[in-house]
Amino acid sequence: MGIGNIEKDSLELVLNEFTEQQKGLTKQVDELKRAISLLEERAGDFEKKLENIKVTSPPLDTTPVKAIMIQGITEVKKIIAEQPKSVQQNKRFLLFPEHNAKEYYSVVLRWILYIVIATYCYLLIKHMADHWVT
Repeated sequence: MGIGNIEKDSLELVLNEFTEQQKGLTKQVDELKRAISLLEERAGDFEKKLENIKVTSPPLDTTPVKAIMIQGITEVKKIIAEQPKSVQQNKRFLLFPEHNAKEYYSVVLRWILYIVIATYCYLLIKHMADHWVT
């Protein structure tokens, strides 16, 4: 019976240790549950505060930015205006004008008509003079 008593005593010791550990673990789980519930409450309060926060931005004053932009644009225009310009000389002989074609043709046709009339008159007078003298 000595061995049975020893086994029974050791079994009781092991069971007591397990129960103590179980009580400690239960206590830790309860504490964790309380901590989690506290964190959930704080998170809920924080979410409510976030929902209630109203952010109002001050009115935007863009006049300094506009002034800087206008100044920059005028400087760029000034720099572009000061750059040397490339000069191209085009020498062309145009039979047909690019602009004012109506006026061009009226002047040219009038001069051609004057030349034809003058030539005809010259030839007519020359023919009359040749036949009149003889």
